[in-house]
Amino acid sequence: MTMRKRIAFLAGAISFDNQNRVLGGVLKRASELDMDVYVFTCFVNYDESEENKVGAFRIMDLPEFDLFDGVICMKNSIQYEPAVNSLIARIKKSKVPAVSVDEKVDGMYNVGISDYSSQKDIVEHLIETHDLKKINYVCGILQGKEGRDRYNAYRDAMEEHGIPVCDNQIYHGNYNRESGRKAVEQFMKYNMPQAIVCANDAMAIGAMERLQQNGYRIPEDVIVTGFDNDELSEFFVPSLTTVDRRQELLGENAVNLLFERSDDVNVQIDTKTIYRESCGCNMQPAMEIKDLRMEYQNKCLIYEEALDSLKCMELDFTGLENIDELCEKMKKYVVGSDMQSFYMCLCDKNELFADKLVCDHFTEKVSIPLAYQNGKFCSYDDFLSKEILPLEIREKSKRTFYTVTPIYYQHICYGYCVSDGSLFALKSELSYLWTVNIGMALENIRKWQWINRMNEKINRMWKYDMLTQVLNRSGFFYCAETILQKIKEEKSNAFIIFLDIDGLKSVNDNLGHEIGDDFIAKIAGILKEVVPKDCLIMRYGGDEFVVFGSCKQAGRMQRIAEDIKAAIKTADQKENRSYHLAASLGCSLHKSYEMDNLNSLIELADKKMYEEKKNKRR
Repeated sequence: MTMRKRIAFLAGAISFDNQNRVLGGVLKRASELDMDVYVFTCFVNYDESEENKVGAFRIMDLPEFDLFDGVICMKNSIQYEPAVNSLIARIKKSKVPAVSVDEKVDGMYNVGISDYSSQKDIVEHLIETHDLKKINYVCGILQGKEGRDRYNAYRDAMEEHGIPVCDNQIYHGNYNRESGRKAVEQFMKYNMPQAIVCANDAMAIGAMERLQQNGYRIPEDVIVTGFDNDELSEFFVPSLTTVDRRQELLGENAVNLLFERSDDVNVQIDTKTIYRESCGCNMQPAMEIKDLRMEYQNKCLIYEEALDSLKCMELDFTGLENIDELCEKMKKYVVGSDMQSFYMCLCDKNELFADKLVCDHFTEKVSIPLAYQNGKFCSYDDFLSKEILPLEIREKSKRTFYTVTPIYYQHICYGYCVSDGSLFALKSELSYLWTVNIGMALENIRKWQWINRMNEKINRMWKYDMLTQVLNRSGFFYCAETILQKIKEEKSNAFIIFLDIDGLKSVNDNLGHEIGDDFIAKIAGILKEVVPKDCLIMRYGGDEFVVFGSCKQAGRMQRIAEDIKAAIKTADQKENRSYHLAASLGCSLHKSYEMDNLNSLIELADKKMYEEKKNKRR
C-alpha cells in the first residue's frame, strides 16, 4: 500500500486565530492534493517561565523530518530562541523541502505578508482621514519580524508626517489582552492620546475594555485599531478596525511551494485593511451587528460548557496512583470531546519513573496506554516515537490531519497527545487545560510512586541490615511478635540458634575489613539458603546472627543447626584460602510459657554458643 504524502506543520501557539487561519489554508490545499498534515504545536504564553517553555517547546524535537515529504514552519510563533535555533538547524539538515511562513530563512522557501505596509496604511489613515496627530502605539515582541515591521511602520508614518513621538507614547506588550489594558493605564498617567494603534487585535480589545471601564467612548474620545482580523474583532462593541492578513492564502501557497516548485522562492500575499466602528468608519447596520453577535454568543456558550468539563477533569485527576487509573478517568472526557480519535503516547516507563532523574526527552520507544478510535477504546503495542503513531493506525486512517501536542510538567517530558481530524486540539484554552491536566496528573503519579519507593527503602532500612539483607534488631523484634503470639496460642515450643563467626577479628586485622565484611555476607547467604522460610534470621551484632522459629516437631532445632554447620563447611571447602570460613553455634529450646522475654532467651543461646567456642579452643 502506497502511503500518502505527509506534511509537518510547526507552530508555537496554533490556538491564536491568525496562526489557525494559516493552518486552515494548509489543510484546504493538502486535502485537495490528498495529503496528511501533522500539526506540532503547544500552548505557551510569551511570558511563561523558562521551565514551562522548555517543556512545551520540546514538541518541536519530536518529528524526524526525513520521514516527511515537506515542512511548513511558523518561526515567529515559536517564542523561545533555543527551540527555534534547534528546529531550523534540524529542518535544514534533513534536506526535506521546507517553507518558512512570514519570516525569511536562508535555504527555505518563504511565503509572507507585508506587515509593514499594512500597519503604515492604518497610521496614515488616522493622520490623513481623521486628522489626528497624538497617536500612541502598543507594540508586540520586537524579537520577531512581525513585531519589528509593525513598530517600524508606525514610527516611519509618524516621522514622514512630521509628528514627533515620545517614549511615553509607546507601550511594549506581548500580544495578549492584558498588555492592552496595561498600555491604557500607562497612557492615562499622561494626556490620553487621540488614537491607540495596537500591533494585534488581542491587545486592541484589551485596550478598549480598559478605556470603557474608565468612561472613555470609542471612537468619540479615543480611536483604537488592531491587526490580524481575529474573530472577536468583528463581534466586539464597537467592532474593531484592523488588517486582514489573509492567512488562509499563506497556508495554501506554502503547500504549493513545497510540491509545485518554482524559481521564485519568495511569495508575498496582499493584505486588506478593514475599517469598522472603532475608528468611526463603516458603521454596520444594527440588524447585521445583532446577528453577528448572537452567533458569537452561541459559540461562547459552547466554549464555556467545554471549559467547565475540563475544570471537572482537574478535580477528577487528583489522588491518582498509577497510569491505569488515569486512563480510566480520561475515558469519559475523550468520549465527551469532538475527537474522532485520540492517542496518549507516553515515554518509556523505565525512564519516566526513574528514581534519580526526570525524563527530559522523548524516548526512542513510546507506549499508548489510552487509544480511542471511531467510538471504541483499543490497544496497540509500543512503537518508535519518530513514527508519531503506529503504522497500522496510519494505514487504516482516511486522509486527515493529526494534531500533536506535548504532555509535560515544567521541564519534564512525559510524552505527547495525538488527535485525529479534531478541532478541539486547536482551541486555545481548552486544549491547553487538557494537556496541563494530563501533565499534572502524571507528575503527581510520578511523585506518588517515588514516595512509595522511598518509603519501601526506608522501611527496608529500618527492618533489614544493609550488608547482609537479613533482619536487623528492630526488624527482628518487630517481626518476632507475630511468631511469639502464634507459639503461645498453639502452646508449642520455640528455638533460638545463636551463631558467631570464628576468627573474624584475625581476618579484619590481617586482610582488612572489606574481606571481613565478605565473610559476614557469606555466612548470611548460607543462613538464607539453609534456614526454613518460616523462621527469622537476624544479624545480632558485628559477627553474630540469631535464628528464631517454632518447633512443633522433635529434633527440628538440631536438624537446622546441623544443616547450617554442614553448609558452612561445604562453602569453606570450595574456596582455597588461608583463613577458614567457620562459626560456633549455641542452641536453646523453650516452652511457650517460658517466652515472656525474648532477649533473655537470646542471651541463653549466646552462652551456649560461647561454650561451644571454648570447647573448640581446647
